[in-house]
Amino acid sequence: LCLPISYLFKSVIYRDSAINAMLSYVDDVKEQGLLLKYWSVWFPVQCLTFSVVPEYFRIAWIACVSFFWLILLSSISARGEQERSK
Repeated sequence: LCLPISYLFKSVIYRDSAINAMLSYVDDVKEQGLLLKYWSVWFPVQCLTFSVVPEYFRIAWIACVSFFWLILLSSISARGEQERSK
């Protein structure tokens, strides 16, 4: 649910259509393995968050992981755009 919304927000910022945003999302899922990377990051992180990380560090932990996830998401999106523009 969050990933398609982020692609829609990006399309609004760059003044692109929602259809192109969803096509980019589908392309990144199929060609770049976006969902596999999403699950391989967030499933273990959430398991660690609620089993190992103390309550008072959870927000900081998720914020740090989110920072690196956004870097990964940005690189996947940019790589997909480069391939689509060729």
